[in-house]
Amino acid sequence: MNGRRRQKEAHIMYRGSILHVSSWGRLALGLCLLVGLCLVLAGQARPAHAQSTLTVTDCSNDSQLQADVNTANSDNAGDTITFSCDGDILLTSTLTISGSMTLDGSGQSVALDGGNSTQVLSVNGGVSFTLNALTVAHGVAPVEGFTYEGGGLYNNGGTVSIRNSTFANNSAAPASCDGGGLGGGLFNNGGTLSISNSTFSGNSAGFDSCSGSGGGLFNEAGGTVTIRNSTFANNSTSDGGGGLYSEAGGTVSITNSTFANNSAYLGGGLLDDGQVNISSSTFSGNSANGGGGGLWNDGGVNISGSIVAKNTGGDCSGGVSDQGYNLSSDSSCGLTGTGSVQNTDPKLASALASNGGPTQTLALHDGSPAINHIPTSACAVTTDQRGIARPQGPACDIGAFEFRVPDLNLPSSPVTVNASGPQGATVTYTATASEPDDASATPTVSCTPTSGSTFPIGTTTVQCSASDAASPPDTTSGSFQVTVKPVLTASG
Repeated sequence: MNGRRRQKEAHIMYRGSILHVSSWGRLALGLCLLVGLCLVLAGQARPAHAQSTLTVTDCSNDSQLQADVNTANSDNAGDTITFSCDGDILLTSTLTISGSMTLDGSGQSVALDGGNSTQVLSVNGGVSFTLNALTVAHGVAPVEGFTYEGGGLYNNGGTVSIRNSTFANNSAAPASCDGGGLGGGLFNNGGTLSISNSTFSGNSAGFDSCSGSGGGLFNEAGGTVTIRNSTFANNSTSDGGGGLYSEAGGTVSITNSTFANNSAYLGGGLLDDGQVNISSSTFSGNSANGGGGGLWNDGGVNISGSIVAKNTGGDCSGGVSDQGYNLSSDSSCGLTGTGSVQNTDPKLASALASNGGPTQTLALHDGSPAINHIPTSACAVTTDQRGIARPQGPACDIGAFEFRVPDLNLPSSPVTVNASGPQGATVTYTATASEPDDASATPTVSCTPTSGSTFPIGTTTVQCSASDAASPPDTTSGSFQVTVKPVLTASG
């Protein structure tokens, strides 16, 4: 108490001494205040740092990249860092993003490599960060208390956009089971995250009996994640959500995307404790020993126009809110919506492949019941994961893949022959067709008039069509002309 009183009395004495300052002193003090005010106003009037482009020219080590990131952090003006070199940049420390910026690897082949010892990227709250056309690989999550979070990228409340990029072989694995691993590829801590035209592959969280969730991606409470035209494949975790785990209070939207061959104890493809909305997507080949091979729902899952099929441990656990036109290969999803079918084989390709577009996909085979199943009035998207227009045929296909119409190959027009008599000539021609998305299929080709018919003198148009095995079929039409010339004879 005495100490506080002495401090208060000293403050009063100080204020009293100011009241007795001479006139010259007050004048000097006024001038100082005026100069200070001018300096403050000058500082406020100074223009903000202009947005600039920085270029990394040396990919043999991370020194230039680290320096450019530090400059962009200091500018905090949305600078863009580009690359004029190819290479695997081995990081000596995490790239910490504390200012808004873009890392753009367009036109080059650049990997940001954690060397199985370093977290690759960490994004601060309040920051806008875009990652484009880059690979994030071999990152290892550092310990945060008792958890290891985000081997490839840790988003601590920022706004992050990932485009045309790959997250591969990153991990969040506790050392000697002393904690939990969350988000091997990416950990989203209450931030806003968008992923498009990108691949998350081979990422892992936890190991063996050690705790882990969200092999590819972990979305914490309050986080918002949007995934479009992307593939999550071969990610794994020891507990829940091989491809993706979303915590209670988190929101995830998945459109035109593929989840394949991910594994976990629960929810091989996805485990949801929050809210997940899935449309025009494919979940197949995922596995979970404890159930929910395709997806495990402990929150709310709305699903439409999607395939959840051929998953080990059942397609679903916890059921889904069926918004219509879905397909599953068993009855575990409890599909009851308009146009939905279950206990049905979608006839998918056995493996992911480069079928066009920036990411690998699971192709539909000719005759798949998913083809032409969604009325055009109910088509939710205008392209598939690859960018192929929907619909290709009379209706849209279920899942992330739109089966293309047959390619029709016709003779060059016109086919010209000489008449063999007054009725014209017998003309043979070859018209074939192929399936651009299923090389093993042979479309049915029909032409009128048929090859081998007698064509009259003059020009005749031949109409042809090629149809696949879908029900109803995809059909391609075309035509060519046959000209039969009269035979001129010498007059007497």
